[in-house]
Amino acid sequence: MSLIDILIFIVYFLTMLGVGVYFFRKNKSVDDYYVGGRSLGSWHIGLSVVATDVGGGFSIGLGGLGFVMGISGSWMLFTGLIGAWLSAVVLIPTIHRLSDKFKFFTFPQVFGH
Repeated sequence: MSLIDILIFIVYFLTMLGVGVYFFRKNKSVDDYYVGGRSLGSWHIGLSVVATDVGGGFSIGLGGLGFVMGISGSWMLFTGLIGAWLSAVVLIPTIHRLSDKFKFFTFPQVFGH
């Protein structure tokens, strides 16, 4: 590694450490840490869920599966998109209301209620 590579790594590491310390001090309770102080709306939660699910394996992997298998391989992509849309429209707002009402932190707590 050259000197510039090491400097970039050190600057990046220190920046991430600074961001971590800043938000560590900003959080005042467990609610702040786990569920954003319960101030996030359904739209933000839905985007977070989609960002968790959609990654390289989803976009590139299923595209490749569609190329190899044809339309039958692409059905996994289409049904995944339909499922994500239904989740965003029906499931996430319902779970958001329940978690605000009963102060749940996790999905198992919601489903166990």
